[in-house]
Amino acid sequence: MKITLTGKQVDIGDRLRNHVEEAIENSVNKYFNAPISCTVAFSKEGEDFNAEVTVHPAKNIVLKGSGIAGDPYSAFDNANTHIATRLRRNKNKLNDHKGKLGLAELANEAVFPLHETEDEMDIDVNAPLTIAETDANIPVCTVSEAVMYMDLANEAAIMFRNSANNHISMVYRRKDGNIGWVEPKADN
Repeated sequence: MKITLTGKQVDIGDRLRNHVEEAIENSVNKYFNAPISCTVAFSKEGEDFNAEVTVHPAKNIVLKGSGIAGDPYSAFDNANTHIATRLRRNKNKLNDHKGKLGLAELANEAVFPLHETEDEMDIDVNAPLTIAETDANIPVCTVSEAVMYMDLANEAAIMFRNSANNHISMVYRRKDGNIGWVEPKADN
């Protein structure tokens, strides 16, 4: 597994690098035979250290975890524990779906016709940036699998192709903590 460490205002020494590599290998290799990659980013926020860990253990599965502590080792250990807990909780689901034809990659570019030229558009400079993602992996899965992938990736929402009816759907985490599911009506 390729492990990349970065530090923003944090010096990453050999001892910290060895600690991170050993801990990631131990926690991820329990559940996946040949993990793909891992990125660990350390940063300093005031007196505390922040560790952001992103693990890509298998195709179409991304885990994200973060930890904050007074030293970089503890911050990383908190993030790594978060990821190991998610893997342990979802181990049965991951293993049950391993044999299925599940996650298909659909990298279709969305092309939207522009009816206005840039000169005619009203541009609000205070509006948040919209980032165009041209390539997207849209998994083919059930609603419960989509919720599991959303939780594993620590994302607020995930788009997927529902394996029950082949429609594009979306699950998201609501403000009240529950899960919402959006499925557009079929065109008649």
